[in-house]
Amino acid sequence: MLEDPDRESAGDLPDWQSPPRMIGGHVEGPAVIGRTDRLVVLVRQVLAYPAGLEIEVEAHARGASPPPGGPAYDPAGSTGPAQPAFRLRLGDGTLVVQDEDAGLRDGRGPVMVVSGYADSWGGPDGGHDLRLTLWTWPLPPPGPLALSCAWPERGLRDATLVLDGAAVRAAALQARPFWTAGA
Repeated sequence: MLEDPDRESAGDLPDWQSPPRMIGGHVEGPAVIGRTDRLVVLVRQVLAYPAGLEIEVEAHARGASPPPGGPAYDPAGSTGPAQPAFRLRLGDGTLVVQDEDAGLRDGRGPVMVVSGYADSWGGPDGGHDLRLTLWTWPLPPPGPLALSCAWPERGLRDATLVLDGAAVRAAALQARPFWTAGA
């Protein structure tokens, strides 16, 4: 079982599903992951916890049509426009793919899930604004972390932001409970 019975979390969710209810240690942000003439993807902030890493990302696109040579968006084929995809390469070389459950099947991780989501698109300029919170469990091993984003429908193939693994681990030590014991 992946749950910690002493964990104080929103709705008592398992550790792999969301960060604990506490103040995370700040690692990075804001920082640009990638940019084209019609899109910017950025990290709002990266917070570290003893149990994992929370990455808040934001994307802003303009123009309804994809770039020349890109696949066309088919409104009849989905409920909304295509979304960006994120990956995290850990210091030990492990690749963690957003919403892939291989780490859950063996119960050890790692896993990256979307724990928060806000999306709006359309309007006169065909814009698309997206905010995701990505939760990576467990806390990554020592070494640099490479956060990659691809949104081919918007012309972004593989943009990467490298995070300092030592800063991640140091920030996890700075995480604090919302309330002091007995409060």
